[in-house]
Formats: sequence, structure tokens, C-alpha cells
Amino acid sequence: MPEDYLWDRTGRPDPEVERLEQLLRPLGHAPAVPFDSEILTADATRRRGSWRSSRAVLYAIAATLVAAVGAGWMVARSAGPRGGWEVSALEGVPTIGSRAFAGDGRLPVGSWLETGVATRARIAVAGVGRVDVDPESRVRLSSAHPGNYRLRLLRGTMHAVIWAPPGQFFVDTPSSTAVDLGCAYTLRVADDGSGLVEVTLGWVGFEWQGRESFIPAGAVCATRRGIGPGTPHYPDVSSAFEAALAALDFEPLSGPARADAVTTILASARPTDAVTLWHLLQRVDARDRDRVFDRLSVFVPPPAGVTRAGVREGRREMLDRWWDDLGLGSMQVWRSWQQGWREEH
Repeated sequence: MPEDYLWDRTGRPDPEVERLEQLLRPLGHAPAVPFDSEILTADATRRRGSWRSSRAVLYAIAATLVAAVGAGWMVARSAGPRGGWEVSALEGVPTIGSRAFAGDGRLPVGSWLETGVATRARIAVAGVGRVDVDPESRVRLSSAHPGNYRLRLLRGTMHAVIWAPPGQFFVDTPSSTAVDLGCAYTLRVADDGSGLVEVTLGWVGFEWQGRESFIPAGAVCATRRGIGPGTPHYPDVSSAFEAALAALDFEPLSGPARADAVTTILASARPTDAVTLWHLLQRVDARDRDRVFDRLSVFVPPPAGVTRAGVREGRREMLDRWWDDLGLGSMQVWRSWQQGWREEH
């Protein structure tokens, strides 16, 4: 049903709206009863005014009912059966469950969208964004509830552009959950469950069992099954820096080997690598924490109230305050979402 019918009666009416109009027609306008103004008494004037007032109220009720039906119809069209989301085939013929489709389709909650070779699709995320799915990918719609828009990327590549408030859109992978903090990003998942997020706008939170990474625009972050997210870094770091960081994140290094990896990272760190050093404050061994503190202090001095002893102890409020001074976004956005999530669960 064209939505204009609700306002100016153009287009094809919805059967439910027509039924309500039939029921409400007795409340419609009727010709005024002639009367002689010279003999209209004060009491008649009062009664006529009362009728006009009552009829106005009835008109308002009727308009509200019709508008409510139209609003419900539009919400139902947007949400779809079981809260599904609209999907468009961008290239080739994707499948939802076992059903192939070309053009437009709908992804119900609990169903998988799969793309084959040379096949791409676009998911409309409940009016708050879109997700483009690359070839050879498998994506499940886990939840379509406002405040908990959630996909699961089992394998493949997706590109998300989200304009919902931060902390509304999530993508689960076999090794981490990506939490949108107002951004655009690409997420890749390999067959073994390892993944990589590349952020192009805003920033993304990566979380697994309390291990947290915050990836700003231009940075990347790897993740591994059973370990969770690694340490964010910019892709133009030196190969030695990148190799040392990967070893520190994902390899079972001994104490001396871990210290050597930290030395390599600190030796080639640049001011733009402050985001990496901030994360390392929480991930290196206690004996290396002072070294990271000193190097980060050269690039971004610790703000008032942030002390070496407090950072050494891992005091969250100090680390959050230092993050805010990096100029990459406010940590309060993440903490507010985190608190709300914990209260709900």
C-alpha cells in the first residue's frame, strides 16, 4: 500500500485501512441541521457546542486509529517476518537457507545467507546501516531487536557501514565479537576461525571473554580462535614491528622471548603507534610495563592523575583517561555500552 494513502488518499488502499474506514464512517461529517438563529436559546447553543466538541474528539480518535494501522504496517514491512532484514543480490545468485534468490529477498532471524563464487549481496540493517557480503561468505542473522542488531560471520568477508548510535550493532565471529562504535569497517574470517578487522571510519571494539581491543580508523586488528583479539596497529608499521606484535599476541613465547618482542616494538614505534603502546600496557609482563609507559609518555604525556604506579597496577580509570588523550574517541562510549550490557545480562 502506498504510504501516501494514509495522508491524502492517493494510491491503492490497504484492506485493513478500508475495513477501519467502514467501521468509522458513522462518525464522519453529516450536514448541519438548519436552525433559526433568532430563536436559538442559550441552552441549545451549549448543546450544539458540546456535540461539535464530541465529534471533534471522535474524529481525532478515528485519525489516530488509521495512523496507528499505517504505522504498524510500515513497521511490519520494515521488520518483516520474524524480524527479518531485506537482502539484495548485488552479483550472482546468493542463497538464504536452501533457497536461491535473485534481486531482493529477506533474511529471517536464525537463517544463514551464503554467497558463492562471483556472488555478492547487501543486507539492509534495520534502517541503521548496511552490510555488503563478499563472495564465498556465510552470515547468519542472530538478532534484529533494536539495540541488539547482531550478525554472525562464520567465514568470508563483509563490509559494514553503520549510522546507529554506538553499541547497537554486533558481529560475532568464531574468535571475537566486533562492537560498532559509530563506524565503517571490513571484517574477514578465515576457515580456521581467525579474523581481521580493518576500520575506515570511527572505531570498533573487539572483545572476547574480557579481552578488549579498540581499533580506530585506519588501523587493523587480528583475532585468533581461543585467544581473542590481538593488538591494534596501523598497516604501515615495519615488518619487524608487525612480526614482533603477532608473536606477542598469538605465540606462546617464554619470558625472555616476550621481552625481546617488546624491545623490537618499542625501538621502531612512532607517534602514530601510540594506540598500540596503550594496548600493550595491559598485555606485557609486569617487568616490561614501565618500558612501555616511558615510550608512550614520549608521544602522549600521561594526563593529570595518571601515574606510573597506577598503570603498573592496571587501574582502568587511569588507562581510560590516557586513552581519551590519544584523540581517538572517548572511552566513556565503550564503558556506557558495557555497563548497559551487563545490566541486561
